Amino acid sequence: MTPLDTRISPNFTWRELTDTSRDALLAKNREEAERFKAPLTALANELLEPLRAQFGPIRINSAFRGPSLNAAVKGRPGSQHLRGEAADLVPLREGVTLEQMFRWIKAGPLKYGQVIWECPSPDSRWIHLSLGEPWRTRNNREALYFDGKTYTPR
Repeated sequence: MTPLDTRISPNFTWRELTDTSRDALLAKNREEAERFKAPLTALANELLEPLRAQFGPIRINSAFRGPSLNAAVKGRPGSQHLRGEAADLVPLREGVTLEQMFRWIKAGPLKYGQVIWECPSPDSRWIHLSLGEPWRTRNNREALYFDGKTYTPR
């Protein structure tokens, strides 16, 4: 098992990218994540590090989700989270908004697969960001807004 404090990039640890608040599924999720070190490392280095450099600290709400965890949180069956290729995150620096982050990702240099500004409720909002090629082979640089019911291109 990978030690939890192993840095997979300068600012992100194995713990952060395999964590869940679902205590009953935590050990299983981390065990299942072992097969996905390459995409998790790419996610941290190619997407999360540049985002942190631009906006300061970010909190990872969810990155790798094994099948049990994905089902428990009602994630999509084909989600890139299942392969360690996506993260849901929020900025922590005061004054940085999800909209600023979303617009920068959409227009910027990152080779992302999908960015979604997710706002399913007034209390629950985040950015979903996933790897692009070679991890995601189609619909790269897809930018969407999700209001809890409908995905709309942005």
